[in-house]
Amino acid sequence: MEEQRIGTKIRIGIGLLIFSALLANAASAQSSSEIRSLRVTPQNGVVYSGSDCMFVLVVPAAKPSDVQVETPVLPSGISFVSMRRTDYIEKGAQAGTEIDLWFRFRDAREYSLPPLKIKIRNRSYSIPFNSVAVVQDPATLVPCLILRFENGTEVNNTQQSAGPLFTVAAGDKIGFTVFVQYAVQVMNLEWTVPKDALFTEIQKYEITEGKPRGREFSAELVPVGRFEWQPLAAGITALPGMHLTATTYSGGRVTLSQPDMRVSVLHAEKKTAAPADSDESYFTYAFTEAEKTETEKVRTAASEADCERLASLRIQERHSFFQRKAAAERRAFEKDLGVTEGGSEPSEPLFLLLLSCTAAIALFAVILFVLKKRRNAVISTAVACVFLAGTTVSGMHLSAMYGVFKGGSIHSVPDESSDYVSPADSGQRVRIEEVAGKWMYIQYGSTGGWILSSSVIVIR
Repeated sequence: MEEQRIGTKIRIGIGLLIFSALLANAASAQSSSEIRSLRVTPQNGVVYSGSDCMFVLVVPAAKPSDVQVETPVLPSGISFVSMRRTDYIEKGAQAGTEIDLWFRFRDAREYSLPPLKIKIRNRSYSIPFNSVAVVQDPATLVPCLILRFENGTEVNNTQQSAGPLFTVAAGDKIGFTVFVQYAVQVMNLEWTVPKDALFTEIQKYEITEGKPRGREFSAELVPVGRFEWQPLAAGITALPGMHLTATTYSGGRVTLSQPDMRVSVLHAEKKTAAPADSDESYFTYAFTEAEKTETEKVRTAASEADCERLASLRIQERHSFFQRKAAAERRAFEKDLGVTEGGSEPSEPLFLLLLSCTAAIALFAVILFVLKKRRNAVISTAVACVFLAGTTVSGMHLSAMYGVFKGGSIHSVPDESSDYVSPADSGQRVRIEEVAGKWMYIQYGSTGGWILSSSVIVIR
Protein backbone atom coordinates (compact mmCIF):
# COMPACT_ATOMS: atom_id res chain seq x y z
CA MET A 1 0.00 0.00 0.00
CA GLU A 2 2.82 2.32 0.91
CA GLU A 3 4.57 1.47 -2.33
CA GLN A 4 1.46 2.40 -4.31
CA ARG A 5 1.27 5.84 -2.62
CA ILE A 6 4.97 6.46 -3.37
CA GLY A 7 4.46 5.44 -7.02
CA THR A 8 1.48 7.77 -7.31
CA LYS A 9 3.48 10.71 -5.94
CA ILE A 10 6.32 9.97 -8.34
CA ARG A 11 3.94 9.90 -11.31
CA ILE A 12 2.33 13.16 -10.18
CA GLY A 13 5.77 14.82 -9.84
CA ILE A 14 6.87 13.64 -13.26
CA GLY A 15 3.61 14.98 -14.75
CA LEU A 16 4.14 18.33 -13.08
CA LEU A 17 7.70 18.49 -14.44
CA ILE A 18 6.50 17.68 -17.95
CA PHE A 19 3.71 20.29 -17.70
CA SER A 20 6.18 22.94 -16.48
CA ALA A 21 8.53 22.14 -19.36
CA LEU A 22 5.68 22.44 -21.84
CA LEU A 23 4.67 25.80 -20.37
CA ALA A 24 8.29 27.02 -20.52
CA ASN A 25 8.64 25.92 -24.14
CA ALA A 26 5.36 27.64 -25.04
CA ALA A 27 6.46 30.84 -23.30
CA SER A 28 9.83 30.68 -25.03
CA ALA A 29 8.20 30.16 -28.40
CA GLN A 30 5.84 33.05 -27.75
CA SER A 31 8.77 35.25 -26.65
CA SER A 32 10.83 34.34 -29.75
CA SER A 33 7.87 35.06 -32.02
CA GLU A 34 7.36 38.44 -30.34
CA ILE A 35 11.03 39.36 -30.70
CA ARG A 36 11.10 38.39 -34.37
CA SER A 37 8.18 40.77 -34.99
CA LEU A 38 10.18 43.72 -33.66
CA ARG A 39 11.47 46.51 -35.92
CA VAL A 40 14.09 49.21 -35.46
CA THR A 41 12.35 52.53 -36.10
CA PRO A 42 13.43 56.19 -36.18
CA GLN A 43 12.53 58.17 -33.08
CA ASN A 44 10.98 60.91 -35.25
CA GLY A 45 8.88 60.35 -38.31
CA VAL A 46 11.28 62.30 -40.57
CA VAL A 47 15.01 61.58 -40.96
CA TYR A 48 17.21 64.45 -42.14
CA SER A 49 20.51 64.22 -43.97
CA GLY A 50 23.68 65.63 -42.42
CA SER A 51 22.45 65.39 -38.81
CA ASP A 52 22.46 62.71 -36.08
CA CYS A 53 19.25 60.66 -36.24
CA MET A 54 18.11 58.39 -33.42
CA PHE A 55 16.63 54.91 -33.97
CA VAL A 56 14.92 52.92 -31.22
CA LEU A 57 14.38 49.20 -30.50
CA VAL A 58 12.45 48.04 -27.40
CA VAL A 59 13.10 44.43 -26.33
CA PRO A 60 10.26 43.31 -24.02
CA ALA A 61 10.75 41.25 -20.84
CA ALA A 62 14.54 41.49 -20.87
CA LYS A 63 16.98 43.35 -18.66
CA PRO A 64 19.82 45.40 -20.23
CA SER A 65 22.30 42.88 -18.78
CA ASP A 66 20.53 40.10 -20.75
CA VAL A 67 20.90 41.93 -24.09
CA GLN A 68 24.05 42.26 -26.21
CA VAL A 69 24.12 44.33 -29.44
CA GLU A 70 26.64 44.04 -32.28
CA THR A 71 27.90 47.26 -33.85
CA PRO A 72 26.16 47.34 -37.25
CA VAL A 73 28.11 47.22 -40.51
CA LEU A 74 26.55 49.97 -42.61
CA PRO A 75 26.52 50.64 -46.37
CA SER A 76 28.24 53.64 -47.94
CA GLY A 77 26.67 56.99 -47.12
CA ILE A 78 25.68 56.04 -43.55
CA SER A 79 27.88 56.65 -40.48
CA PHE A 80 27.44 54.99 -37.08
CA VAL A 81 27.57 57.60 -34.31
CA SER A 82 26.80 55.92 -30.96
CA MET A 83 24.60 53.42 -29.10
CA ARG A 84 23.21 52.87 -25.59
CA ARG A 85 21.05 50.39 -23.63
CA THR A 86 18.66 51.52 -20.89
CA ASP A 87 15.75 50.14 -18.87
CA TYR A 88 12.44 50.50 -20.65
CA ILE A 89 9.89 51.72 -18.11
CA GLU A 90 6.19 51.28 -18.77
CA LYS A 91 3.48 52.20 -16.26
CA GLY A 92 6.11 52.83 -13.63
CA ALA A 93 7.66 49.36 -13.86
CA GLN A 94 10.60 47.87 -15.72
CA ALA A 95 9.13 46.27 -18.85
CA GLY A 96 12.17 45.55 -21.02
CA THR A 97 15.29 47.06 -22.58
CA GLU A 98 15.46 50.09 -24.85
CA ILE A 99 18.28 50.16 -27.41
CA ASP A 100 19.05 53.60 -28.87
CA LEU A 101 21.25 53.97 -31.97
CA TRP A 102 22.40 57.15 -33.71
CA PHE A 103 23.27 57.28 -37.41
CA ARG A 104 24.16 60.06 -39.80
CA PHE A 105 23.02 59.93 -43.44
CA ARG A 106 25.10 61.79 -46.00
CA ASP A 107 22.54 62.23 -48.78
CA ALA A 108 18.80 62.74 -49.03
CA ARG A 109 17.44 59.51 -50.52
CA GLU A 110 15.94 56.15 -49.50
CA TYR A 111 18.20 53.72 -47.64
CA SER A 112 17.96 50.01 -46.78
CA LEU A 113 19.85 49.16 -43.59
CA PRO A 114 21.06 45.62 -42.75
CA PRO A 115 19.31 43.88 -39.80
CA LEU A 116 20.52 44.69 -36.29
CA LYS A 117 22.07 41.60 -34.68
CA ILE A 118 21.36 41.13 -30.98
CA LYS A 119 21.63 38.38 -28.35
CA ILE A 120 19.02 37.87 -25.66
CA ARG A 121 20.15 35.44 -22.96
CA ASN A 122 22.75 34.11 -25.43
CA ARG A 123 20.13 33.49 -28.13
CA SER A 124 20.83 35.34 -31.42
CA TYR A 125 18.25 37.39 -33.33
CA SER A 126 18.30 39.63 -36.42
CA ILE A 127 15.96 42.59 -36.06
CA PRO A 128 15.24 44.37 -39.37
CA PHE A 129 15.05 48.12 -39.97
CA ASN A 130 12.14 49.63 -41.77
CA SER A 131 13.06 51.30 -45.06
CA VAL A 132 14.41 54.78 -44.27
CA ALA A 133 13.47 57.78 -46.45
CA VAL A 134 15.99 60.56 -45.73
CA VAL A 135 15.15 64.15 -46.66
CA GLN A 136 17.44 67.15 -46.75
CA ASP A 137 17.80 69.05 -43.48
CA PRO A 138 15.42 72.05 -43.65
CA ALA A 139 17.98 74.24 -41.86
CA THR A 140 20.28 73.90 -44.89
CA LEU A 141 17.62 74.42 -47.54
CA VAL A 142 17.39 77.68 -49.47
CA PRO A 143 13.84 78.55 -50.57
CA CYS A 144 13.09 78.28 -54.27
CA LEU A 145 10.89 80.52 -56.44
CA ILE A 146 9.00 78.68 -59.19
CA LEU A 147 6.86 80.04 -62.05
CA ARG A 148 4.49 77.52 -63.60
CA PHE A 149 2.76 78.61 -66.84
CA GLU A 150 -0.56 77.28 -68.06
CA ASN A 151 1.15 75.96 -71.21
CA GLY A 152 3.22 73.57 -69.05
CA THR A 153 6.47 75.57 -68.96
CA GLU A 154 8.10 75.83 -65.54
CA VAL A 155 11.08 77.95 -64.47
CA ASN A 156 12.78 78.61 -61.13
CA ASN A 157 15.15 81.18 -59.69
CA THR A 158 18.24 78.96 -60.20
CA GLN A 159 17.54 78.29 -63.87
CA GLN A 160 19.36 79.96 -66.74
CA SER A 161 17.87 80.30 -70.22
CA ALA A 162 19.95 80.42 -73.40
CA GLY A 163 17.01 81.40 -75.60
CA PRO A 164 13.27 82.13 -75.57
CA LEU A 165 11.26 79.84 -73.31
CA PHE A 166 8.31 79.59 -75.67
CA THR A 167 6.50 81.44 -78.46
CA VAL A 168 3.21 83.34 -78.22
CA ALA A 169 1.27 85.73 -80.41
CA ALA A 170 1.01 89.41 -79.54
CA GLY A 171 -2.15 89.99 -77.54
CA ASP A 172 -2.42 86.43 -76.21
CA LYS A 173 -2.98 86.18 -72.46
CA ILE A 174 -0.46 84.03 -70.61
CA GLY A 175 -1.52 82.76 -67.21
CA PHE A 176 1.00 81.60 -64.64
CA THR A 177 1.23 80.83 -60.92
CA VAL A 178 4.10 81.73 -58.61
CA PHE A 179 5.09 79.04 -56.10
CA VAL A 180 7.60 78.96 -53.27
CA GLN A 181 9.31 75.84 -51.89
CA TYR A 182 11.18 75.28 -48.61
CA ALA A 183 9.86 78.52 -47.09
CA VAL A 184 8.10 79.10 -43.77
CA GLN A 185 6.70 82.53 -44.55
CA VAL A 186 6.49 85.01 -47.45
CA MET A 187 7.26 88.54 -46.30
CA ASN A 188 6.94 90.41 -49.58
CA LEU A 189 6.07 89.80 -53.25
CA GLU A 190 6.84 92.39 -55.92
CA TRP A 191 7.11 92.42 -59.70
CA THR A 192 8.44 94.50 -62.55
CA VAL A 193 6.60 94.53 -65.87
CA PRO A 194 8.32 95.08 -69.24
CA LYS A 195 6.93 97.79 -71.48
CA ASP A 196 4.39 97.08 -74.21
CA ALA A 197 2.52 94.60 -72.02
CA LEU A 198 -0.50 94.30 -69.73
CA PHE A 199 -0.16 92.60 -66.34
CA THR A 200 -2.92 91.55 -63.95
CA GLU A 201 -2.85 89.98 -60.50
CA ILE A 202 -5.62 87.37 -60.48
CA GLN A 203 -5.33 85.88 -56.99
CA LYS A 204 -3.23 86.06 -53.81
CA TYR A 205 -2.87 83.00 -51.62
CA GLU A 206 -2.79 82.70 -47.84
CA ILE A 207 0.99 82.58 -47.50
CA THR A 208 1.26 86.14 -48.87
CA GLU A 209 -0.64 87.42 -45.84
CA GLY A 210 2.50 86.98 -43.73
CA LYS A 211 1.17 84.00 -41.76
CA PRO A 212 3.87 81.39 -40.94
CA ARG A 213 3.15 77.89 -42.21
CA GLY A 214 4.61 76.32 -39.05
CA ARG A 215 7.97 74.67 -38.51
CA GLU A 216 6.90 71.22 -39.65
CA PHE A 217 8.94 70.50 -42.76
CA SER A 218 7.23 70.13 -46.11
CA ALA A 219 8.79 69.93 -49.56
CA GLU A 220 5.55 70.72 -51.39
CA LEU A 221 5.20 73.72 -53.69
CA VAL A 222 3.11 76.40 -51.98
CA PRO A 223 1.18 78.78 -54.28
CA VAL A 224 1.89 82.47 -53.65
CA GLY A 225 -0.04 84.26 -56.39
CA ARG A 226 -1.68 83.79 -59.77
CA PHE A 227 -1.14 86.30 -62.57
CA GLU A 228 -1.97 87.02 -66.20
CA TRP A 229 0.48 88.65 -68.62
CA GLN A 230 -0.37 89.94 -72.10
CA PRO A 231 2.52 91.01 -74.38
CA LEU A 232 1.39 93.58 -76.94
CA ALA A 233 4.40 93.97 -79.25
CA ALA A 234 6.18 91.46 -81.44
CA GLY A 235 9.81 90.60 -80.78
CA ILE A 236 11.93 88.98 -78.08
CA THR A 237 10.59 90.31 -74.81
CA ALA A 238 11.34 89.72 -71.14
CA LEU A 239 8.95 87.99 -68.80
CA PRO A 240 7.62 89.99 -65.86
CA GLY A 241 10.26 89.94 -63.12
CA MET A 242 9.02 88.37 -59.88
CA HIS A 243 10.81 89.21 -56.59
CA LEU A 244 9.97 87.49 -53.32
CA THR A 245 11.27 87.77 -49.75
CA ALA A 246 10.82 84.60 -47.67
CA THR A 247 11.75 83.20 -44.26
CA THR A 248 13.76 79.96 -44.21
CA TYR A 249 13.44 77.00 -41.83
CA SER A 250 16.68 78.11 -40.17
CA GLY A 251 15.07 81.46 -39.29
CA GLY A 252 16.95 83.52 -41.87
CA ARG A 253 15.49 85.74 -44.54
CA VAL A 254 16.31 85.52 -48.24
CA THR A 255 15.27 87.50 -51.32
CA LEU A 256 14.52 85.44 -54.43
CA SER A 257 14.34 86.88 -57.92
CA GLN A 258 13.39 85.26 -61.17
CA PRO A 259 16.35 85.32 -63.59
CA ASP A 260 16.15 87.20 -66.89
CA MET A 261 13.82 84.99 -68.94
CA ARG A 262 12.50 85.90 -72.39
CA VAL A 263 9.85 84.69 -74.80
CA SER A 264 9.35 85.13 -78.52
CA VAL A 265 6.27 87.20 -79.38
CA LEU A 266 4.88 86.86 -82.91
CA HIS A 267 2.72 89.36 -84.78
CA ALA A 268 -0.98 89.00 -84.09
CA GLU A 269 -2.73 87.05 -86.82
CA LYS A 270 -5.94 88.13 -88.57
CA LYS A 271 -8.98 86.25 -87.31
CA THR A 272 -11.62 86.13 -90.07
CA ALA A 273 -14.10 84.09 -88.08
CA ALA A 274 -14.83 86.85 -85.58
CA PRO A 275 -18.03 88.89 -86.14
CA ALA A 276 -17.59 92.44 -87.29
CA ASP A 277 -18.91 93.91 -84.05
CA SER A 278 -17.09 91.58 -81.67
CA ASP A 279 -14.38 92.70 -79.27
CA GLU A 280 -12.00 90.29 -80.93
CA SER A 281 -12.31 92.03 -84.31
CA TYR A 282 -11.42 95.38 -82.76
CA PHE A 283 -8.53 93.75 -80.95
CA THR A 284 -7.17 92.15 -84.12
CA TYR A 285 -7.64 95.37 -86.09
CA ALA A 286 -5.60 97.30 -83.57
CA PHE A 287 -2.67 94.94 -83.87
CA THR A 288 -2.76 94.47 -87.63
CA GLU A 289 -2.82 98.25 -88.10
CA ALA A 290 0.10 98.57 -85.70
CA GLU A 291 1.99 96.05 -87.82
CA LYS A 292 1.68 98.29 -90.89
CA THR A 293 2.80 101.53 -89.30
CA GLU A 294 4.62 100.94 -86.03
CA THR A 295 6.35 97.57 -86.32
CA GLU A 296 9.77 99.01 -86.95
CA LYS A 297 9.47 101.51 -84.11
CA VAL A 298 8.49 99.02 -81.38
CA ARG A 299 11.44 97.90 -79.29
CA THR A 300 11.46 95.78 -76.18
CA ALA A 301 14.87 97.04 -74.96
CA ALA A 302 17.72 99.29 -76.04
CA SER A 303 20.22 97.41 -78.18
CA GLU A 304 23.96 97.60 -77.64
CA ALA A 305 24.24 100.05 -80.55
CA ASP A 306 21.53 102.19 -78.94
CA CYS A 307 23.44 102.14 -75.65
CA GLU A 308 26.63 103.22 -77.41
CA ARG A 309 24.73 106.05 -79.09
CA LEU A 310 23.27 107.14 -75.73
CA ALA A 311 26.72 107.08 -74.12
CA SER A 312 28.11 109.14 -77.03
CA LEU A 313 25.35 111.75 -76.64
CA ARG A 314 25.96 111.96 -72.90
CA ILE A 315 29.72 112.35 -73.43
CA GLN A 316 28.97 115.12 -75.93
CA GLU A 317 26.64 116.75 -73.40
CA ARG A 318 29.32 116.53 -70.69
CA HIS A 319 31.93 118.27 -72.87
CA SER A 320 29.59 121.02 -74.10
CA PHE A 321 29.58 124.47 -72.51
CA PHE A 322 26.11 125.23 -73.80
CA GLN A 323 24.36 121.93 -73.11
CA ARG A 324 20.80 122.70 -74.15
CA LYS A 325 21.13 121.44 -77.71
CA ALA A 326 23.08 118.30 -76.76
CA ALA A 327 20.67 117.52 -73.89
CA ALA A 328 17.64 117.99 -76.15
CA GLU A 329 19.06 115.55 -78.71
CA ARG A 330 19.83 113.01 -76.00
CA ARG A 331 16.34 113.30 -74.43
CA ALA A 332 14.66 112.88 -77.82
CA PHE A 333 16.65 109.71 -78.46
CA GLU A 334 15.79 108.35 -75.00
CA LYS A 335 12.11 109.06 -75.64
CA ASP A 336 12.23 107.13 -78.92
CA LEU A 337 13.78 104.16 -77.09
CA GLY A 338 11.37 104.35 -74.18
CA VAL A 339 14.27 104.81 -71.77
CA THR A 340 13.57 106.63 -68.52
CA GLU A 341 15.23 110.05 -68.14
CA GLY A 342 18.38 109.48 -66.09
CA GLY A 343 19.38 113.04 -65.27
CA SER A 344 21.54 115.65 -67.01
CA GLU A 345 25.29 115.46 -67.37
CA PRO A 346 27.51 117.99 -65.57
CA SER A 347 29.41 120.38 -67.84
CA GLU A 348 33.18 119.98 -67.85
CA PRO A 349 33.81 123.33 -69.64
CA LEU A 350 31.66 125.08 -67.03
CA PHE A 351 33.76 123.55 -64.25
CA LEU A 352 36.97 124.69 -65.91
CA LEU A 353 35.54 128.22 -66.39
CA LEU A 354 34.47 128.41 -62.73
CA LEU A 355 37.86 127.13 -61.61
CA SER A 356 39.65 129.72 -63.74
CA CYS A 357 37.40 132.52 -62.50
CA THR A 358 37.92 131.45 -58.88
CA ALA A 359 41.69 131.44 -59.30
CA ALA A 360 41.71 134.81 -61.10
CA ILE A 361 39.46 136.52 -58.52
CA ALA A 362 41.47 135.04 -55.64
CA LEU A 363 44.68 136.33 -57.20
CA PHE A 364 43.08 139.76 -57.70
CA ALA A 365 42.01 139.80 -54.03
CA VAL A 366 45.59 139.02 -52.94
CA ILE A 367 46.89 141.89 -55.08
CA LEU A 368 44.33 144.27 -53.52
CA PHE A 369 45.43 143.20 -50.03
CA VAL A 370 49.04 143.86 -50.98
CA LEU A 371 48.05 147.31 -52.27
CA LYS A 372 46.19 147.82 -48.96
CA LYS A 373 42.86 148.36 -50.67
CA ARG A 374 41.12 146.39 -47.98
CA ARG A 375 37.51 147.16 -48.89
CA ASN A 376 37.92 146.04 -52.49
CA ALA A 377 40.00 143.09 -51.31
CA VAL A 378 37.22 141.91 -48.97
CA ILE A 379 34.63 142.21 -51.74
CA SER A 380 36.88 140.27 -54.13
CA THR A 381 37.44 137.57 -51.50
CA ALA A 382 33.69 137.19 -51.00
CA VAL A 383 33.15 136.88 -54.75
CA ALA A 384 36.00 134.32 -54.91
CA CYS A 385 34.29 132.31 -52.16
CA VAL A 386 31.05 132.26 -54.14
CA PHE A 387 32.87 131.06 -57.24
CA LEU A 388 34.76 128.51 -55.13
CA ALA A 389 31.46 127.07 -53.83
CA GLY A 390 30.15 126.77 -57.39
CA THR A 391 33.40 125.18 -58.51
CA THR A 392 33.25 122.67 -55.65
CA VAL A 393 29.68 121.62 -56.46
CA SER A 394 30.49 121.32 -60.16
CA GLY A 395 33.65 119.32 -59.36
CA MET A 396 31.72 116.93 -57.12
CA HIS A 397 29.25 116.24 -59.93
CA LEU A 398 32.09 115.68 -62.38
CA SER A 399 33.95 113.36 -59.99
CA ALA A 400 31.01 110.94 -59.80
CA MET A 401 31.37 108.14 -62.34
CA TYR A 402 28.36 107.25 -64.47
CA GLY A 403 27.72 104.86 -67.30
CA VAL A 404 25.04 103.54 -69.65
CA PHE A 405 23.90 100.04 -68.69
CA LYS A 406 23.78 97.59 -71.60
CA GLY A 407 21.63 95.08 -69.71
CA GLY A 408 22.36 91.91 -67.77
CA SER A 409 22.16 90.47 -64.28
CA ILE A 410 22.73 92.48 -61.12
CA HIS A 411 24.23 90.37 -58.30
CA SER A 412 24.45 90.79 -54.54
CA VAL A 413 28.20 89.98 -54.54
CA PRO A 414 30.82 90.08 -57.34
CA ASP A 415 30.26 86.45 -58.31
CA GLU A 416 28.27 85.20 -61.30
CA SER A 417 26.88 82.29 -59.21
CA SER A 418 25.56 84.61 -56.48
CA ASP A 419 21.94 85.56 -55.89
CA TYR A 420 20.28 87.69 -58.56
CA VAL A 421 19.20 91.04 -57.03
CA SER A 422 16.97 92.78 -59.53
CA PRO A 423 16.68 93.69 -63.20
CA ALA A 424 17.65 97.02 -64.77
CA ASP A 425 16.56 98.01 -68.26
CA SER A 426 19.23 98.47 -70.87
CA GLY A 427 19.95 102.09 -71.81
CA GLN A 428 19.63 103.34 -68.23
CA ARG A 429 22.17 105.77 -66.75
CA VAL A 430 23.67 104.17 -63.62
CA ARG A 431 26.11 105.48 -61.04
CA ILE A 432 29.36 103.50 -60.69
CA GLU A 433 30.35 103.52 -57.02
CA GLU A 434 33.13 100.93 -56.95
CA VAL A 435 35.34 99.00 -59.37
CA ALA A 436 36.87 95.63 -58.42
CA GLY A 437 38.62 93.79 -61.25
CA LYS A 438 36.07 92.92 -63.90
CA TRP A 439 33.21 93.94 -61.61
CA MET A 440 31.49 97.25 -60.90
CA TYR A 441 29.11 98.16 -58.10
CA ILE A 442 26.31 100.34 -59.51
CA GLN A 443 23.42 102.29 -58.04
CA TYR A 444 20.23 102.28 -60.10
CA GLY A 445 17.33 104.11 -58.47
CA SER A 446 16.91 102.48 -55.05
CA THR A 447 18.67 99.30 -56.16
CA GLY A 448 22.38 98.55 -55.92
CA GLY A 449 24.43 95.55 -56.95
CA TRP A 450 27.43 94.16 -58.79
CA ILE A 451 27.60 93.84 -62.57
CA LEU A 452 30.28 92.85 -65.06
CA SER A 453 32.29 95.86 -66.28
CA SER A 454 31.63 94.81 -69.87
CA SER A 455 27.91 95.53 -69.43
CA VAL A 456 28.47 99.28 -68.85
CA ILE A 457 29.69 102.01 -71.19
CA VAL A 458 31.45 104.54 -68.98
CA ILE A 459 30.59 108.20 -69.60
CA ARG A 460 33.99 109.95 -69.55
